[in-house]
Amino acid sequence: MDGTQLRTERTADHRDAERAIREAFWNVYSPGASEHFLLHNMRKSPDFIAELATVALIGGRIVGAVACMAGTIRTDRGRQVSMVTVGPIGVVPGFQRQGIGSMLLEHTAVRARAEGHCALMLCGDPAYYSRRGFVPAERFGIRTADDMYCDALQARELTPGALSEAAGTYHESEAYAVDEAALADFDTRFEPKEMVSGTPSQLRFERMMATMRPRG
Repeated sequence: MDGTQLRTERTADHRDAERAIREAFWNVYSPGASEHFLLHNMRKSPDFIAELATVALIGGRIVGAVACMAGTIRTDRGRQVSMVTVGPIGVVPGFQRQGIGSMLLEHTAVRARAEGHCALMLCGDPAYYSRRGFVPAERFGIRTADDMYCDALQARELTPGALSEAAGTYHESEAYAVDEAALADFDTRFEPKEMVSGTPSQLRFERMMATMRPRG
């Protein structure tokens, strides 16, 4: 989108970036949101890749953000492949469908490649991410940490063939775990919003997660 500025997140951006992510995910996958709490906690983790944390601004206002963590694929052959876990990534309603999310994602890919990372992984809607260079992780034989294939698990090679021999289980940072009580307490720091269940996006997410299946 014309007029959109991307830059590395600064300490002074933290609160506004969390607010943007909260707005982006509110009632999307579940009633309320947890992604802003994840972003807050991720910054404290040794797995946080600070140089890939990026905000999108329009007129000086943060309207989108992306953060990344170090992740690992434990291959079936006993190797470990380091890669980048992308997310949360989001754009506030009202600025969505204007290409800002794609800009953040492509910026992340370019920066990650320049930093020497070989691949990106994320959990998201294949209908969206398949148009942005991602393919089902199953194509590479990559499963979830509990050894399940899932349509939502998506991968993008940053160098050709980077995942060609990476069949195995994908393990994201422990910082992605959510303590529900801590989340509820953290959310009180933001303006109250109504939690709604049964939204179309929530139902779509439930159907997507229902695709989880054991290998073989």
